[in-house]
Amino acid sequence: MKIDRIVSRIILVCSYIIASVFFIGCIDDVDLENQFHETKKLVLYCRLCPQLDTTYIFLSSTKLLYGHDSGEFPNISDAIVELSADGSQWVRAPYDTKHRRYRLTRQEFPVMEGRTYHIRASYPGFKDISSTCTVPVTHDVGFRFDTVAVSNDSHWGEVYNWPHKDVYVQWRDVPGEENAYALKSYHQRNIFHETEEGEWEQEYGGWYYVGEWLIEGTNDYEYVSDQGRDGAVMRYLFDVDLYEYDDWDEEDEEEAKQYYLFFLDKSSYLYETTQTDNSGLNFLLLEPLHAYTNVENGFGLFGAFSMMRVK
Repeated sequence: MKIDRIVSRIILVCSYIIASVFFIGCIDDVDLENQFHETKKLVLYCRLCPQLDTTYIFLSSTKLLYGHDSGEFPNISDAIVELSADGSQWVRAPYDTKHRRYRLTRQEFPVMEGRTYHIRASYPGFKDISSTCTVPVTHDVGFRFDTVAVSNDSHWGEVYNWPHKDVYVQWRDVPGEENAYALKSYHQRNIFHETEEGEWEQEYGGWYYVGEWLIEGTNDYEYVSDQGRDGAVMRYLFDVDLYEYDDWDEEDEEEAKQYYLFFLDKSSYLYETTQTDNSGLNFLLLEPLHAYTNVENGFGLFGAFSMMRVK
């Protein structure tokens, strides 16, 4: 009897497999457009920082991968977007047509380290979205650049057999906290444009992540977590082969750089590392790539960071 039950179960499983193959083979046409329309949601992106003068909020919506819904992502300019410091009193953010973002100045909505903030947005035809984040606190972590004169060392499998300078960044993680960091540079540069009246100068400034720093042999690029290294000394290779400079601290005449250590909240760290991990797969189209999101009823990021200048 026991053998008969086993045989019956095997026959039943085989029947399910055959039926599944048969029905899958019969599927000719799937109305993907209607299915995707059912899942369209608002997309929000906002980061708070106490050291910046303005908070910008970008609001859009998801798009269909298939069907007639193509072109640029829609930029929603007439929604209700609000921020709150306590979840009960809300400040509505006006839309800035120049930057194509909702914006609030520091005077209109001050952001402070260590506080938790709330955001919400509503737009006809979509579910209301909301999220919260807590602004990290900056700490004196003893950050320093360490320049080491070396020769005949190896970087990424290549031997540098000439005298040169390696530069490391180093700081000590704040113990007892869950921390994430990034090193970013602000480039203030003068760009010259040729016009009919002659050459004229335009000042330009921009933020850039420093992509050279890493621990060789690891996957730590740009964003660093203290997971498993609570309270440890964080030491990373910043740059190599600086032998042509007498003093690497000298500013380039054409470009002045300022370096800042960023203290990221967990949501920002998870969002950024998701983007980094997916960057090499975007062109393969192997499967849908899932970005981290902390927006309820929608997608996107409501995160925060604090920063301190280190050079």
